[in-house]
Amino acid sequence: MAITELTLRRASELRAMVDDYVDASTRALTARWAQAWQEVAQEWQDTIAVILARKAAGEPLTPAQITNLARTQRALAMTAVKLRELAAELGPLLEDSVREVVERTADLTTGVAASQMPPVDSKLLPSFTRVDQPALEQIIERTMTGIVASSAPLAPEALDAVRSSLIRAVPSGWHPDRAAREMLRRSRGAFTGGLTRALRIARTEILDSHRAANAAQNAANPAVVAQIWTAQLSSRTCPSCLARHGTEYPKDAVGPEDHVCGRCTFTPKTKTWAELGFPDVEEPPDLFQTTEDWIDQNPHDAVAALGPDRYRMLQDGQISIADMARRVDNPDWRPSYQATPLADLRKAAKNP
Repeated sequence: MAITELTLRRASELRAMVDDYVDASTRALTARWAQAWQEVAQEWQDTIAVILARKAAGEPLTPAQITNLARTQRALAMTAVKLRELAAELGPLLEDSVREVVERTADLTTGVAASQMPPVDSKLLPSFTRVDQPALEQIIERTMTGIVASSAPLAPEALDAVRSSLIRAVPSGWHPDRAAREMLRRSRGAFTGGLTRALRIARTEILDSHRAANAAQNAANPAVVAQIWTAQLSSRTCPSCLARHGTEYPKDAVGPEDHVCGRCTFTPKTKTWAELGFPDVEEPPDLFQTTEDWIDQNPHDAVAALGPDRYRMLQDGQISIADMARRVDNPDWRPSYQATPLADLRKAAKNP
């Protein structure tokens, strides 16, 4: 195995491809949600005007009475329709992106592995077989099923949030115009809260479809022997991803088991050139950067990523890099590695 400049460049291209589809989906969802809000905003402005007018007339409206107003019921019904439409659109909106990510991951992952081969006659090298199409179709189908299931609660949860935001008391003494703006702001915030969950579903499912295709492609090729957890090392990398970066997994393992919206990926690791049958061909040094080397070479970014307390404990030998991540089980999703809370690290800190 030789992680060369070419390997790193092709791995970067693979990551960029996935990021492009995630970002495009984010933009499309955000635009659709904004459009949907505009379609119901006037109804909520009118409803809020009615509520404030009745309050100004001295009616002691209770939360239940506000909810049961005919005008409120009309606005809630219109909003419910829009939210159901948005939830139903999530799968179709993401389907093309999921398919493209899965298909292109299979192709680009092959390039990452092939870049580690020795510079000899290609006829002497192992062939890299693209994972069979039925396996990729299963990944796509599984991902779409997950998106549909995850999007089901979107509409009722967002509608409940809108209803709750509406009946929150407006501070006494406010000018009606200011009160109306505040109530509309709350309603819009509750409505777009559903977008936050939709974006989380989109990012997580697209990334997991990529990981599944990546593992399937690696498993299909005998030259690949393992997969290396690979994070994008920067001041914004979370402590958990820094801790897992560089750890090895079997070549058929699906992952990495990153946290929600995490963008870590696996880099295939091939046999050494000697194991491939070329003991006389000098293998270049491995250019894969470890977390330890990155921290040593980028102390300011490391402090920003880890926080000053984690960084200090790590430098003092009170904790190890592995200590900064913990595996968390989630029966409604999947296990994932997340940053170990700072309080737990302090309790477990060793005195050197």
